[in-house]
Amino acid sequence: MFSVVFVEVPAGSTMFPFFTLWGMLVVLPLYLLHSVFLVTVVFRFGRPNFWTLYSAGTLFGMYEAYITKVLWISFRPEGPFATVGGIAIFETILLVLFLHPLLAFVVPMLFTEAACTNSSELAQGLPVRLQAAVRRHPARWIGLLMAFLGFMQFVNSPSALWSLVSGAGNGVVLGLALLWWRKSGGAGYSLRELLPGPKGFKIFGGLLVVWYAFWGFAIHPKSIPGILHGQLTIWLIYAGLLVIFFRCLRNSRQAPSPSAISEVNQGALFQFSWRGFALACAVATVVTVVARFFLFPFVLWQIGIMFTFYLVSGVLLLIGLVNFARKRM
Repeated sequence: MFSVVFVEVPAGSTMFPFFTLWGMLVVLPLYLLHSVFLVTVVFRFGRPNFWTLYSAGTLFGMYEAYITKVLWISFRPEGPFATVGGIAIFETILLVLFLHPLLAFVVPMLFTEAACTNSSELAQGLPVRLQAAVRRHPARWIGLLMAFLGFMQFVNSPSALWSLVSGAGNGVVLGLALLWWRKSGGAGYSLRELLPGPKGFKIFGGLLVVWYAFWGFAIHPKSIPGILHGQLTIWLIYAGLLVIFFRCLRNSRQAPSPSAISEVNQGALFQFSWRGFALACAVATVVTVVARFFLFPFVLWQIGIMFTFYLVSGVLLLIGLVNFARKRM
């Protein structure tokens, strides 16, 4: 649910995921299967740190090829901005290297661990400087993130009313789910304890394969290009990302434990509170509604600035990922 709220809602793709059949029967299971399967891979075969999680998130983002076909046909009605090797190159950078790794996987997993478990393994795997900064001013960093998500949504929202109802409605549903989870004792377990065992891991993997096969043919099947006109490029990207992921897993196993590096790596980044949850939802909703009212005349400028930020950030993150993967620990 965090994963869907952090990327699908701000992106405007599914503004009411908990109130529509499409959101509940397609989007939520898609994000659930990817999130649980990939984070289980990280915990079973490596050690959770930022680059290992980010690498897993890039594989998450590749569903935009065979399921949604966006990496070939774009999310724009006009088609891709530019194509290289038969794929929409800018959309691929945006989705595979920025939005899905960060907003659909790494950030939601950190919030899930903080709000739904008693562990902090993911938090301890973050870069030391980032941990120190967040721990000093957690409210400030969470507020900035929520404001960013709100600002992101206003660009994609059809109206201020939609933004208001989306923010309030999704916040209430997520809050009720968290209330049930915490009241039922779920937060008394660590994230590692809650992940599937060997049998459950195979079940999630099998369901993910079935999900790809079914929706690959159910959504725009004719948009899948020929092998030499786009599919081969996707296969090469998959191969490259898998090699990087395997190397990240290997390096994470060989790296010293986070607690041995610094005393900063102790405990959660922030403590969950209902007041903090309500404020976070309020900040995201107020920012998107106010921005939709007053900044919409400048929306093209906003889109240009944010799109450039996504692309530059995605390229820089890829460079950092490759650098981590090629190290010998």
